Amino acid sequence: MRRDADLTVEPASAADAPLPRPRRSVAVGLGVAAVFVVLDQVTKAIAENALEPGRFVPWLGPNVGWQLVYNPGGAFGLPAPSWIFLVVTVLVVVIVARALPRTSSLWQAGAYGLLLSGAIGNVIDRLVRDGGPDAPSFGGGEVVDFVAWGTFPRFNVADSAITVGFVLLVLTLWRDERRTEGPAAEEPVAEDPPIGEDVPDDPGPDRPAG
Repeated sequence: MRRDADLTVEPASAADAPLPRPRRSVAVGLGVAAVFVVLDQVTKAIAENALEPGRFVPWLGPNVGWQLVYNPGGAFGLPAPSWIFLVVTVLVVVIVARALPRTSSLWQAGAYGLLLSGAIGNVIDRLVRDGGPDAPSFGGGEVVDFVAWGTFPRFNVADSAITVGFVLLVLTLWRDERRTEGPAAEEPVAEDPPIGEDVPDDPGPDRPAG
């Protein structure tokens, strides 16, 4: 007697199952942050080895190029006490840690990752590099900037990540808001019958009209 073939389907293993959306968002956000933190530190090391401090090296015409400067202030040369930037970095980390697991948009996850990488990239400089003679011993290191664009303040990869991440986050939040408001705005609204006009009763499925 021939035995029937076993038609039992083995369940997919946990490793083969797709990641839930929030978990994928966390993975994307942290992955983007890790990549840009490494890119920021590597480019700063290259700039310090290849450029002379203060000397402008043209790249795209006479106004765009490279110029190594050491910035004791904030992003794009904003002046402020060094402890403020440490506090801002902690706030960014807390906000991203709370928001990233709740988002289902991979674009928003990437935006959070860019913001996180920018904050961490510059705070690394403040913690491990030397500052000026009046700088505090903790967190008073100077940030390495090397991208020159006309008279615009010199900046680095971390500054660019903060800017792009902020713009991307605003755009994705605006898009999600438009999508949420769209169906509500298009939903038809029932109109009341004119005053004095009788509304026919619904005869129902088993009740003859009249």
